[in-house]
Amino acid sequence: MNSFMRKGNIIMGRASLSSELYDYEFEVEFDDNPEKNHAEVVFFNLSHDRINRISRGDPLIINAGYQEDVGTVFVGAVYESDTVKEGVDRQTTVRAVDATDQRDKLRVNKTYKEGTKASQIIEDLCGIVGLSIGALNLPEDVQYRQGKHEAGTILYRLRLLAEDCGAKFHIAKGMANFRPPGEGDDIRFVFSPERGLIGSPEPFVEEDEKGNEVKGYNVRSLLNHRIQADSKPEIKSRDVNGSYRVRKGTHTWNRDEAITELEVIE
Repeated sequence: MNSFMRKGNIIMGRASLSSELYDYEFEVEFDDNPEKNHAEVVFFNLSHDRINRISRGDPLIINAGYQEDVGTVFVGAVYESDTVKEGVDRQTTVRAVDATDQRDKLRVNKTYKEGTKASQIIEDLCGIVGLSIGALNLPEDVQYRQGKHEAGTILYRLRLLAEDCGAKFHIAKGMANFRPPGEGDDIRFVFSPERGLIGSPEPFVEEDEKGNEVKGYNVRSLLNHRIQADSKPEIKSRDVNGSYRVRKGTHTWNRDEAITELEVIE
């Protein structure tokens, strides 16, 4: 698919920056661990006035895709920016995280009554920190019969609650997700040579931290906004056929191409 058929739009602060009017590149990372994911956008030849309006903490939303199939690949907040001159271009690099520094620093000191369930505490803490819940599916919704005291940074406490319940916790596109380790979202999308798949998926085999064998594939496709950690697309190629869970990957947009690279596991 030709690059002229792609479309992008970046919302930064109060500004809406269309790829039809602004020249930029970006890379967005995503994975299923609880660490914050980052995005980096390089703008070429922004006006000095536009550059001066960029502020730490500004919302940053990246939308991208092809033709009419455009969607969000990143929701976060700016944490730093800088501008340098590279040849004839003035390059402004903006870096963002999918959970703001303010969220990361918010703390709690609260006692929950006897019999409170982990899901109730998770919902309460997410509300305090301003996180919407995308998925709350706990393998075991632990009930704290003697009550529970939560003290410390909220995102860390959420991580510990997930561990108590045998779940994994990560933030994607501004949403908090709590799921069993192998569970994902069936996005009802099929990658094939006719539907964005680039080349052949490359197999890999490795061991996880518990010594279990993990099999999967490295996949490359035209940029697809549906893909994030825990998505479950279907892959149809000459050598690979089946549904796989996305463990991590990147969305990349530059002057030459717009692609998604993903690592999927069985």
